[in-house]
Amino acid sequence: MKLAAALGCIGMAASVHGAAHAGATDPQTGGKSSAVIPVQDSDALPAPRFELATGVDYSAGHYGAAADTTVWSIPIDAKAQLGRLRLQASLPYEFINGPGQMVGGVIVSSSSGTATTRRSGLGDLALTGAYMVVRESGILPSLELGGSVKLPTAPTYIGTGQTDYTLSANLYKTLVPGVMLFGSAGYSWLGSPAVYQLRNGVMASAGLNFRPSPKANYGFSFAYRDPVVTGLPGQAIVSPYMTYRIGRGLGITAYAMGGLNRASPRVGAGLRLSLMR
Repeated sequence: MKLAAALGCIGMAASVHGAAHAGATDPQTGGKSSAVIPVQDSDALPAPRFELATGVDYSAGHYGAAADTTVWSIPIDAKAQLGRLRLQASLPYEFINGPGQMVGGVIVSSSSGTATTRRSGLGDLALTGAYMVVRESGILPSLELGGSVKLPTAPTYIGTGQTDYTLSANLYKTLVPGVMLFGSAGYSWLGSPAVYQLRNGVMASAGLNFRPSPKANYGFSFAYRDPVVTGLPGQAIVSPYMTYRIGRGLGITAYAMGGLNRASPRVGAGLRLSLMR
């Protein structure tokens, strides 16, 4: 069974990597993802597909501070798969409570941070374009190359007020029918606000997707991101997930996540409802 199209970046690895602030951040884009799993299909490229999704994401962690920063996020995601070309846009509304500051797509905080502040508002707009340059054939995996930009649509008490850029490569390989290995590697350039000097760096992820039926996907992923500020390690997150199609045009996704160090969210979870045609 060949990989016919990549709908989404790399399944839930794209959704949870760097998810310190909302639990659903794309490692390639820095923006929210509704976690559509790559489709395993016939040799032919699929007809154009469009998707609109929303839901809720939650995360909590110390991020080096003495107190938790919790984040609830309500995203609006739009996607189009046009043959080998994938286009995405994501815009969230954020609710943040705690001493942490959202910078570079993650939460950072000083070790002395204890003040709890509540703020909410529109988040940053993430735009992504990617093209599948190689389709899976024999021992060769599918290869997708992409780029993204995060536009500073959020107020400075929610985001950095700066523009970020990312380039990435995504790989997909069917191991046996119904089992897919996926991975991603990318590099991001972060615009620094006045109060933080952000660091550019590498991001990567890998996981396994299981497809027991055309309607269901289950899997897990691991994601890493280089430190974005001095004094904190790189983020490391693991996540199980599931997606299920309810009829032809409706899908649901659920996931959980856990961080492996103090720079990562301690816990997180999310839910998506998708309309597809």
